[in-house]
Order: sequence, then C-alpha cells, then structure tokens
Amino acid sequence: MKRRDALALTAAVLGSGAWPGALRAQPARAPGNVLRTGHSGEPDSLDPHVAIAAPSLVVINDLYESLMTLDARGRPTAGSAERYTVSADGRTYTFTLRPGLVYSDGRRITAADFLYSFRRLADPATASTALAAWIDLIEGGRAVVRRERPVESLGVAAPDPRTLQVTLATPAPYFPSIVAFPVFAPLPRHVIEKHGRAWTRPENFVSNGPYVLEQWRPGQMVRSRRNPRFHAAATVRIDAVEYRPVADLNAGLRLFQTGALDALTNFPPEKLDWLRQNMPRELRLAPSLGIAVYVINHRLPKFADPRVRRALALAVDRDVITTRIVRAGDTPAWGLVPSGMPDHGPALSPPLRNQAERAALARRLLAEAGRGPSNPLEVELLYHTSEEHKKVAVAVAAMWQAVGVRASLRNAERQVVDVAARKGEFEIVRAAWFSPYVDPMGFLSFLRRGSPQNGGAYDSAAFESAIGAAERLTEPAARGRALRLAEQRLVDEQAVIPIYFLVGRRLVSQRVVGWRDDNLTALRPARWLSLR
Repeated sequence: MKRRDALALTAAVLGSGAWPGALRAQPARAPGNVLRTGHSGEPDSLDPHVAIAAPSLVVINDLYESLMTLDARGRPTAGSAERYTVSADGRTYTFTLRPGLVYSDGRRITAADFLYSFRRLADPATASTALAAWIDLIEGGRAVVRRERPVESLGVAAPDPRTLQVTLATPAPYFPSIVAFPVFAPLPRHVIEKHGRAWTRPENFVSNGPYVLEQWRPGQMVRSRRNPRFHAAATVRIDAVEYRPVADLNAGLRLFQTGALDALTNFPPEKLDWLRQNMPRELRLAPSLGIAVYVINHRLPKFADPRVRRALALAVDRDVITTRIVRAGDTPAWGLVPSGMPDHGPALSPPLRNQAERAALARRLLAEAGRGPSNPLEVELLYHTSEEHKKVAVAVAAMWQAVGVRASLRNAERQVVDVAARKGEFEIVRAAWFSPYVDPMGFLSFLRRGSPQNGGAYDSAAFESAIGAAERLTEPAARGRALRLAEQRLVDEQAVIPIYFLVGRRLVSQRVVGWRDDNLTALRPARWLSLR
C-alpha cells in the first residue's frame, strides 16, 4: 500500500468512527527506516531540567545520554562513562568518561559539562522537575535546593577532564540506575547561555545522545534523527523516530491498525478481549514498576483526621476496578511497593477479609470523625482526560457515595493536571507513579518530606525516621526490613490511596525488532531497536 493511500485510509477511519474489527488488512508500508510511536500526550519541554510530563522523558531519553544509560532490559549499563568505582562506604562514585565525547555540534564534552549540569539541576533558579529530588541524594543537595548553601557546595567534583566524582549523603545502591536517566546528562552550556529558554528549539538544539532533535510541531509530532557524532552511532540502527501525541485511545488504535504507528503506549481497555483474539502478536502486556494512586492534599483541614483518609481508602473496591474496568492483569494495591522487590517481601495484604467488612469499617471511621448525614464529607477527584480514568473515577465516586461521602469529578488535560498536582491545587488527584529502578526507595521517595514529587504535602516524622534508618544501612536484608517498616508507616497514616499496580499495556508492530517485555521501566530506548 502506498503511503498516500495509507494516509487516506487513516483519515477515512478516523472520520467514520469504525469499529477496530473493520480493519484487518496488512499494515501500511512504513516510510523508510523510521520508528513511529504514539504516546498519551506531547512533551511540555525538551529541557531535561524543566520537563515534567511523562512523554517528555520518552523523547529526552533518546536525545541525551548520561554517565550511565539503560539497556534494552531497563538495567543500568555504561553510558558516557566507560567505567566507575565505588568507595568502601558506598558513598563516593568515581566515573571515568569515554575518550573523544562530543556534542551533536562537534563541541568536546568534558567532566566540567557534567559538573555544570548537576549544579544546574540543583539550582533552585532552574525550576527543576520532580526528578530534581534525586539531588537530595547527593551530599549537600538538600541544603542547595533549600537555598541554604551555594550550588558550588554540591558534592560533585571534576578533578580532570575525564573524571567526575559524586559523593552521596548516604549509601544508595540504586544510584547507577539514577545516573542513567537524562536528567543527569551533560547539557550544552554554550547553547543554553547563548539562546536562553529558546535553546530547545530545533534550530538551536544540541544534544549528546543517539538522536538529535529535527523538528517539533506542537500537537502533531516530535521528530528526531540519528546523531552521527554519538560515540556508538555505528550501533544505532533506526534513522529517525517520530513521537506522536494520541489524546484519544480509540484513535490511537486505529492509527496502529492502519500502519501509521509502529508502537502505541496504551489502548482502550474495552478492546482488550478483541485484541487478545485478533492481534495477539502485537498485544504486549507485561509487568511494570508502576502504581496508580489517588493523592490526598494534606494541606486541607478536611483530610487532617487519619480516620477520614483511612475511610476513603477502605471504601475503594480494588477487585472490582482491576477485574471489571481495567482488566489487563493489574493487581490491587494496599501499599506502595509491588511484590518482587529485593529483600522486601510480597506486597502488603488488604485489611479485613472482604470488601463488605472494609466498607462497614469505613462508615464507622467516618462517624467517629464526626461525618454523617448532617455533616457529610465532600471531596473533589481530579484526573487527566482519559476514558479509562473516567470509568475508574466514576466507580470510585459511587463507592465513596455508598459509605456517605459526596464526591464530585473534574477532568483536565494531562499537563493541566500535572501542574495542579505540583502546585497543590486539588483535593484528591489521580497519579501514576513509576519507579525508575528496582528498589523500594523508587516508590517511597515520592512521599519524602520536601520532595517536589510530594504534591500532597504529606509530612510524617515517623516515616522520615524509618526512611532515615534504612538509608544508614548497607546490609541488604536489614535495609529491606527497614524499608518495609517505612512502607507500613505510610499505610498506617494513609498518606495516599493506592489503587492498583500497573501492567504495561502496549501494541507493538511485528516489524519492530528488539522490543523486550522484561524491561520493567516505562522506557524503550530507540537505540536498542531495529525495524524489519
């Protein structure tokens, strides 16, 4: 099928609202060696220190490379650094850069560029993203972020052009995974200082990763092309990548069926049975390091009583949500850490034997907190626009109504919800949290005191004490027990309302080679893929 014919077919299908079963034809021929991917939104920025939207990280991860990088399985491996060593106390990492590193404009990369980027991320003036919370791990990082110390005091040094030393505040065995993310990549200081905020425009853009930005048409597409100056350019097999925002899951499915997309990050949940029967080789359901939660705004007096927060959590029938609404294999969550984490044990079990008992306890707790027919609890649930999220929200609102809580629903575009969550402009907001590494801290850190990720402003001395005790431990089993205790503190205080552990749901064309379902992260770097 010619490309113009494929586009015409796509337009016809989108206009007709046809049922997916109407399109069983062979996918359209791809336009050259180009990977076309569909995502739930578009980037809010391509500055790694400013972006907050998940689609931003997908693009930025292909444009930049940090000291380490994630391999096809999502595990940390050598990136811009060819090797590293760790001190005996587990706090100081010494990275040795590869020789001959350059940016996409040919300018040489040295350890000083990494030093600049670490400091820029920590600098409060940068308005860094939630990922800046990782600066807290570095010695002096918390004081720098709080403006108590100058950014130059951050525990990072560049003793020579090929050596970068990072000293942590406490041991963190997962640190190699953290510095694999592009938030710690060497941003081009010479470009940033020349162009200011406009440095991420395609005509100004400079990066050091396997791809470089070619164009960005807001609302339509971001396109990157292979970077010939990347140190491993010979191993990058795809010439270009297109990242397309897909606001409507049904439209995304139709685009995938016509061959206009090679990979889609989600699909309508009601089409799951049809996909299992008709597109089993394209359907990819796999475990992930993600959890759906309802974040409670602890700033509001109505949520100050832990009995109220507990009642809201108990009233949610997670079995109904996972078996009747999402139905992709997601599992009910009563804590934050899924099963399978090293030295942490299975996920926390639900309280009481069945949902009827939990609902009865929820009513009793609300009554004890002074809430009843004459003084009902009223809450607003905010979620970003999605048919699935809407169905879950409607179900949860009905469950709350059954225990005497009056719930109103409000939806908005993803970026609007992200900003509202960060600023605390909500009562309860739906969020999806993904750990970037296989360690309980990847989930527990979302609720640390002062963390930019802690949009609900949860603050608990007991939790901070438990986390602090775990951070001082290096023996794996003892550390695991301490982190388990910290998670239990969160549950006891009902810091948030966990809903379900997420399963990765994707559609991947058979022409994509190298896609791995054992990658638990949300990233599939184009560097490791190829096309038939």
